[in-house]
Amino acid sequence: MSIIQQLQIIAGNTPLSRRRALLGLSLLALTACSRSAQETKAPDSNVAYYTCAMHPFVRSQDPKGKCPICGMALVPVLKAAAAANPDSGTAAGTASAAITAPAPTASPVDSTGMVNISPERMKEGGVTTEVVTKRSLTRTLRAPARAELDESALRDINIKAGAGYVTKLYASYVGMSFKKGQPLMTVLCEGWLQTQIDYIKAYRDWKRTPLMSPNNSIALDNNLELMRARIRVWDLSEDQIAGLEKFALSTNEIDLRTGHGLSGSFDVLAPFDGYVHTKKVIEGARFEAGQSLLELANQGKVWIVAEFPEDQAMYVNVGQKLTVTFPSMPQHKVQGEVGFIDPHLEETQRRIMARIIIPDEGHMFHPGLFAEVSGEIPTGESLTIPTAAVVPTGNKFIVFVDHGNGQLEPRQIEVGIHSGDYYEVLSGLNEGDRVVSSANFLIDAESRIQGVLKTWGDHQ
Repeated sequence: MSIIQQLQIIAGNTPLSRRRALLGLSLLALTACSRSAQETKAPDSNVAYYTCAMHPFVRSQDPKGKCPICGMALVPVLKAAAAANPDSGTAAGTASAAITAPAPTASPVDSTGMVNISPERMKEGGVTTEVVTKRSLTRTLRAPARAELDESALRDINIKAGAGYVTKLYASYVGMSFKKGQPLMTVLCEGWLQTQIDYIKAYRDWKRTPLMSPNNSIALDNNLELMRARIRVWDLSEDQIAGLEKFALSTNEIDLRTGHGLSGSFDVLAPFDGYVHTKKVIEGARFEAGQSLLELANQGKVWIVAEFPEDQAMYVNVGQKLTVTFPSMPQHKVQGEVGFIDPHLEETQRRIMARIIIPDEGHMFHPGLFAEVSGEIPTGESLTIPTAAVVPTGNKFIVFVDHGNGQLEPRQIEVGIHSGDYYEVLSGLNEGDRVVSSANFLIDAESRIQGVLKTWGDHQ
């Protein structure tokens, strides 16, 4: 008699409440029986084993197993695929058994602290080695910078010999550019007319002196030099002085006595190519002798003020050649020379200021532009290893020394400067030692590096 027929008989002879209870218990029994039948179902005969997609050397017969390394669910490997690649796990079989054991305590580290990895396994993982050798290293200097005005080339424009008035102001606004010899202003000055007459007289006397009177010629030479020194106080250009000398030869005594042909004003000319940095006067204003009227900036050179980190300060020297680049103009690279190093360290950011002077004939490097200063300092020949060979562990640096036949020794070293793709070795290695230079991540995984380092530390 089936379970359904038995339930029908019970339902016919039992009160309603009891019938409901019996019906619930019967359904639970049916569910349990169904689960039991599923669990006792025979495993798939086409599956050879279960493995991890990330760690194929892990094998298990448990279809619900997890990878003991990464925790991922295991995937089935069919017998046909396993038969087609019979060598897929021979090299890793021992490792597989160790990893899938209930308590994974096995490690490829022997009692001496050596990491033992088969040469075949190292070749498959792309492990390469390199010999510790000596190389010529350079220290890289790099610092942020900005362009600034060349303060040493600023020029104050004033009239030293006397007071007067600005009758015409050509340099009328700040930032105005000008060329050397271009008039900046015209001034009317007290005493200027008499200064011209005195110089012209002295020049006429000197020019017309007979050569056969050497004693008189010497006295006139001295007088001319005295007059020339006085007229230079007015900051005249050589062309302006030559114009006076030309007028001296063309005028006569009567015109000279009355000042006919001479002007009481003169032009103040620009001493170099530049621009107006500060304007302190307006047209028509009166000024006193020596009063500052304009401040001019020279555009021929620019200061690049770089801020080097504290650990680079000792390698920066006056006269050193450095390269200046500008983020806004990457196509321009300018060589400059360190002209000044601030003797004081900036305490907030712990940086030292250095000034590099560069030419700016094209007037492109405007004050305020951001720049970067860089350079290479030769440090001589040193013992080196590739950067990839070093495994940083906190405040220590570890390398794996290759002793051959798959024996790798973890060893602590002391490194110096980092130059390009190499570290300077201060201690811990000798020239000719062979170290692992790539795929250190594989050795780290295979040897369970934390346990290796502990074993290695116990031997110290």
